[in-house]
Amino acid sequence: MQHRQIEIDVEVNRWIESKRASFNQTHNDILRAEAGLPPQSARSAATIGMQSNDEAVGAWSAKGATLPAGTRLRMSYNGKTFSGVIESGTWVVNGARYVSPSAAASALAGVSLNGWIYWEAQLPATGRWQPISKFRTEIARRRARK
Repeated sequence: MQHRQIEIDVEVNRWIESKRASFNQTHNDILRAEAGLPPQSARSAATIGMQSNDEAVGAWSAKGATLPAGTRLRMSYNGKTFSGVIESGTWVVNGARYVSPSAAASALAGVSLNGWIYWEAQLPATGRWQPISKFRTEIARRRARK
């Protein structure tokens, strides 16, 4: 199955999120349910970015970036440092689950933030922290500049 990225505005994203039944549910799952389409088979290789290792099962992917399960996260904002981890395809920070870096950053800061600017990630088995924007593919970077 081939996937393609679509752009949606904030109000549409809020509507989709309001229909979420669980944090394991993807936007595609939500839209299929709302459209009356049958659910797809549970987390096939196509729905997790064609990765076959155990980390892929809980990986988080968006805007050309994929962070495997177990990736450590950190963000500094307004003198505070927040930390979390990628788990079951979500961002887990301070006991709450988020579906995007911006959702996590905004919830923690109390203002709307572009999480791609603030968050850093440390992949499993590495000691190096990197801005999450470094994990975006070149195609996603070009689209973001437009």
